[in-house]
Amino acid sequence: MARGIYLIIIYIVLTLAGCTGNASRPSPEGQGRTRRVQAADTLYTEKAALAVYGMYPERALVIIDSARIVGNLSDFRADLLRAIVFSRTYEGMQLDSAILIGERLMRQDSVMTDVSSKIEVLDVLLNACRLKKDNEQALHWATMLGDLYRQRGEQTEALRTDAEIGQFLVRIGQQEEGLAKIDSVILRLDGQRKFNELDASIIALKRKAEIVIEKGAGNLESSCLILPTAQRMLNLLSDYEQHPADYHDNSSREPSDAERPIYIDFYQGKAYAYMAAAYASIKENAKSKSEATTALQKAKAFLALYEQTVAGRNTTGRFMIAPMLGKLGEYDRMVAIYDEMEWGDDTLNVNYAESLRGRAQAAAARGRHADAYNLMCRYAALTNQLNDSLLNGKAHLYAARFHAQEQQQEIEQQKAGRRMAVTVSIAVGILALILLAFALNVFSQWRKTQQKNRVLARQIKEVALLREQVEEMAQHPLASSERGGEDPSSVEQYGGDSQLPSHSKAPVHEEAGKVALDSLSPEELFRYISREIQRRLLFLNPSFDRQAIMDEFHISKDRVGAAFSQGSPYDSLPQFINELRLEYACKLIVTTDLPITEIMTKSGFSNASVFSRYFSRKFQLSPTQYRKANAEQTAG
Repeated sequence: MARGIYLIIIYIVLTLAGCTGNASRPSPEGQGRTRRVQAADTLYTEKAALAVYGMYPERALVIIDSARIVGNLSDFRADLLRAIVFSRTYEGMQLDSAILIGERLMRQDSVMTDVSSKIEVLDVLLNACRLKKDNEQALHWATMLGDLYRQRGEQTEALRTDAEIGQFLVRIGQQEEGLAKIDSVILRLDGQRKFNELDASIIALKRKAEIVIEKGAGNLESSCLILPTAQRMLNLLSDYEQHPADYHDNSSREPSDAERPIYIDFYQGKAYAYMAAAYASIKENAKSKSEATTALQKAKAFLALYEQTVAGRNTTGRFMIAPMLGKLGEYDRMVAIYDEMEWGDDTLNVNYAESLRGRAQAAAARGRHADAYNLMCRYAALTNQLNDSLLNGKAHLYAARFHAQEQQQEIEQQKAGRRMAVTVSIAVGILALILLAFALNVFSQWRKTQQKNRVLARQIKEVALLREQVEEMAQHPLASSERGGEDPSSVEQYGGDSQLPSHSKAPVHEEAGKVALDSLSPEELFRYISREIQRRLLFLNPSFDRQAIMDEFHISKDRVGAAFSQGSPYDSLPQFINELRLEYACKLIVTTDLPITEIMTKSGFSNASVFSRYFSRKFQLSPTQYRKANAEQTAG
């Protein structure tokens, strides 16, 4: 009997302690009310929050708080998810919140000793500082992130971060060091035929072009840096488009077969935009009328290619096009784009300020100098407001950090007081229970225990059912992706003197029976292979590639690589083959009446859009325009 009473006392003590700590919690509304944890709260999970935070951040925050209450999230995961939601916005207050949460998490022992957790927190801090344009702090976090990637042996991710570090260095005034950092990344990634490395290389090239445009302010030197950078992007994308299997590496970043055209189209659009901007600047700095005319034609051609891509058709792309149209003198189109934008009631933003400056330029070009003056005054006033807002935002962040420290101290004091109160309550409860325990009826206690067990079993069943519903819902997340893209075509006028590759005039290596290919230098080997490929029209085979050369001439992969990397003027073997096919297509267009589609097939191309794009890029004319222009020239 005494043993039974003793067990009953222990059970009730543990129950009382659990109720003291968990019986009620503050309501989400923060009105001082309490809410009892319900089984339905198990619907709230990290996966559910991440599924909606992009479109519905407020809903995601409610899910995170609820998931933390029911125990589906640890304190660390809940805080990290809140910071992620806050860091994906452009609102200063929420970005400050993301930074404050991230800084607090970085001081936790569990984060300091775990590399994976630290990388997650640093990624949030870096994104928030990037959006706030706090380049000094972003540089600090990016440097730490790159070191952690190297510590884990993830060299490609470290190089991605290094390219962004280069951008931040340029933005804080260290231009030479920053550009050298980005160039070092591009050089180290060059020639690695894996998608993860290809993507990192394209991102590094993109960052270089953007920072040069941002800091170059349209000068000629900057334009000369942009053109080869953008062309390198196009070459990499072209090679990836033709040989996707060569880049397959099962990395998490690699797009599926269906997503690959979208990926290529997006970054091709970026490259076209950079080239259009470069030629627009060259046109403004041209020393002669002919040079300005040529640059203007090329700028319009690449701008037309950009407008046909996914990147050029979205809102961000349209806004990027507008100032370039102003540089090209197409003020009506520029103003029309600005008219499309819905600024809303709050016009305190950089894009709206830029639209005022563009409208002022258009007004001045049309001779409406009074309107131009008024618009420029509004632009200057708004720019001052934006600068003040940025400074106020930094001041707010410093103040918020100070208040956060005060609040943390207050929270620690409150926790200590609550722990003491709980300890006293438990002690008093134990004394009271000892006095009452001898009066308890063992049978009634047993029946109460059985009833509680039945309730608990029913709740567990409900929880299991709700978890199954959550998993079923999670298998059908909402997703959307913008698809599109047309085959770009040039609008530049045909000049009548398209350049053919110079290798067709390369010196011929004298043969004495069988050519001793192993004894040839890379330059001689390239001339020999080039001559034979042209003489035997091997390039007309759509599947002709590096392996075909190895089989045809019985030479190794390294010898083929050396011949084209050291002994030829071409960046790659695909570029050389495409040049030959384009030459052959030109001849057929000029000398025959065959349809363009048949000419494409006879020239070795297997894809009409690829043929048209390469042809337009090389000759600044579509195949049909080329035939028409040649016919008109011949008739004249």
